[in-house]
Amino acid sequence: MELDVRFPASLEARLIRRENRFVVRAVAGGKELRLHLPNTGRLAWLTPGTRLRYLPRSGGRTEGRVLLARDGAVWALLDSAYAEAGLPRMLARWGWSFLAAQPRVEGSRLDALVRDAAGRERWLELKSVTHVEGGTACFPDAPSARALRHLRLLARHRGALVFAVLRADAERFAPCPVDPAFASALCGALEAGLWARAVRARVEPAGLVWDAELPLYCGA
Repeated sequence: MELDVRFPASLEARLIRRENRFVVRAVAGGKELRLHLPNTGRLAWLTPGTRLRYLPRSGGRTEGRVLLARDGAVWALLDSAYAEAGLPRMLARWGWSFLAAQPRVEGSRLDALVRDAAGRERWLELKSVTHVEGGTACFPDAPSARALRHLRLLARHRGALVFAVLRADAERFAPCPVDPAFASALCGALEAGLWARAVRARVEPAGLVWDAELPLYCGA
């Protein structure tokens, strides 16, 4: 199987607890580790005993960086940098092309400037999704003023929004009920013509493959 993104070699650990938004305590080989968590979501499913894959490092305040976490039967990618690395391969499937990373628009940083199949340049934001309940992937898993600001910005500029579902057990996408302001704004933006897609990745310790486009609903 050809991977769209290949991950560096990682090691396995078990979660002890989440110390704060950016650090978890884990155990591997009988040794307790402090690991950087590059994901600020609520991640309610990340509970003690959860299997993790992490990238080790020496020096600094932590001993590694969490890459993946196991939720039930699937791995979920928690480091969105690797989803962003796979964006050019995703875009190519629509006949789009990647032009530049991290453009600044009205004081905000978006993920990419792209060119669509018609040759039009668009600002694009890629939102990583790791929360799934009953086959429905949802975002954001906690109220997010930043996500709402990006959505409104894209709607004003006829941009593009991609929800990257970074686990293989989702069958559809909808905004999380926990953030009704985002859900309402997404409905309005879609009705006004915002280009938006939800794309699922099949994730394993070696890497990820974009394997399906999911139905996208603006409400539950």
